[in-house]
Amino acid sequence: MCTSLISRNKDLFALYRAGYHLELHGLYLLVRGIPYVTESGEIQFADIVTHLEVTGATGEETTLQPSDHTVWWTGGVPHTADCRSMEQLLSCGTWEQGHNISEEIKVYMQWSRKPKEAGRARGYRDYQEKIVTYVEEVGGEADGLRPGVLDAARQGVEPTVVSDSTSRFAYIDTSSYRNGTKGIESRIEDEVVAVIGVGGTGSYLVDVLAKTNIKELHLFDDDVMQIHNAFRVAGAARVGELNGQKTKLEWHIERYANVRINGLYPHDMRLTSENMDVLRVCSTVFIAVDKLPVRRMIQRVCSEMGILHLSVGIGLEVEGENNSQIGGMVKVETNFNAGNRGTAAFGDFGDQEGEEDNVYRSNIQTAEVNMMGAALAIAEWKARRGVYRNERDECNDSMMFSLATGEITVDQKSDVGLIDEIVSV
Repeated sequence: MCTSLISRNKDLFALYRAGYHLELHGLYLLVRGIPYVTESGEIQFADIVTHLEVTGATGEETTLQPSDHTVWWTGGVPHTADCRSMEQLLSCGTWEQGHNISEEIKVYMQWSRKPKEAGRARGYRDYQEKIVTYVEEVGGEADGLRPGVLDAARQGVEPTVVSDSTSRFAYIDTSSYRNGTKGIESRIEDEVVAVIGVGGTGSYLVDVLAKTNIKELHLFDDDVMQIHNAFRVAGAARVGELNGQKTKLEWHIERYANVRINGLYPHDMRLTSENMDVLRVCSTVFIAVDKLPVRRMIQRVCSEMGILHLSVGIGLEVEGENNSQIGGMVKVETNFNAGNRGTAAFGDFGDQEGEEDNVYRSNIQTAEVNMMGAALAIAEWKARRGVYRNERDECNDSMMFSLATGEITVDQKSDVGLIDEIVSV
């Protein structure tokens, strides 16, 4: 046996002992060489693919009862022995050009078939029952046309393992396998990402990014956890971690080391014009600092280095009738550069907080608005990296969400005149 996952799970081991050619790609199980009848009555061979639901730490997983009864198919439409199409009987989805559920696996159909007991459909008890049911459904027709072809396909080939060698998690992200999006999400697996400022908005950026399979996540902050932080960061802080007892970096690293076994790098430092070279290793930088001059400096340097950068800010104030409500904006700037506003906007302000920044800084923050800013920025980043569908105008560099109207404005900053005074993060 070449994989402990198969040997320590009775259902997978039973498939192996029955002679099926098994291949593991992370948590995708491929059953190779299943015979089926084509429209013209020929016998061809293709693979059944299912995701595996497991529990346990990486390297110690055990299979669970399948909650999903569907499988994928890498071949054409199967037919009965007398050449009647089985598409209506089996299919719950087709892709003429194929659907890449991972870099190595392209499927053309998804099948839906539940076993029946006492005349009623039920779920599969384990993966042995699931695979055998589909194999006998399709391969049985081929065997009826050419007796012995199904047995010949079960030749007792040793399992093949294509391990998920890029995983940085303490336990496997089963969701991307279950949804068939592993291939799409692999587009960010080589990303080296920085989050500058891990306060309100920054903490939600970290929460999402730490659970993506990016190569490295660098966190920059030199502040400590305070009570006022506790109610606007992702997660829940303990009393003993507040009022300077723990730095923000320590707090985040301890929590997200639970999900990531590597790739987390803390930097207890404040970025200045003298130490910005530390960002050169990054492919993407998220900026979540509340000082406008510092944000502009980081944006300028990232532009010069050719690094994709996204700046997030919120601006909330007490307003409305009788000053009894909170209003304001959430802002995301993507690859904002000097060409949009002139070089003055990107002067080297160092660490000085400009007068304009002081005048407009209200410092009102709420967790849901911090969360929204982070979500908008990450969705924008994933779109630019090809994970999400992207029909954006590449000239656009700014997005604003109005709490009052519920509208999102997306445009080039110089055209819509987005204000710099939105600074709180």
